[in-house]
Amino acid sequence: MKKCFRFIAVSSVIAVSLALSGCGAHPSSGAWVSQAASGSESAYSSVKLEFDGTGTVRPNTAFAGQENSTDLRCVWQAKSANSVDVECRGDTVTKMRFELIVTEEGDEGHADLLQDGKRVASFVRG
Repeated sequence: MKKCFRFIAVSSVIAVSLALSGCGAHPSSGAWVSQAASGSESAYSSVKLEFDGTGTVRPNTAFAGQENSTDLRCVWQAKSANSVDVECRGDTVTKMRFELIVTEEGDEGHADLLQDGKRVASFVRG
């Protein structure tokens, strides 16, 4: 009887621990700002991903072709432990798909924004 009780108690503690660890924020959530030295080096100036799965991608208006662009409204979901898929829309009905990959976690993290497998911006925590 004691062994059965211990098994149930240990199993319950493990189950609760696993459930709570799944509720933590993904490393990509939060504010990211471009690390480009020049305004014309990066197509996007910032990304903000909220814990609720929504976000904003801000075009860099100093980048060729982005002069009249407005913020993109986005939704995101985890793809892996360090990357997320981001789907955005601007003023048009055209969907834009990105992948944000966090390469360094912590307060001074680093992330790359990819579109069609090509890096379009690099960010640091903002």
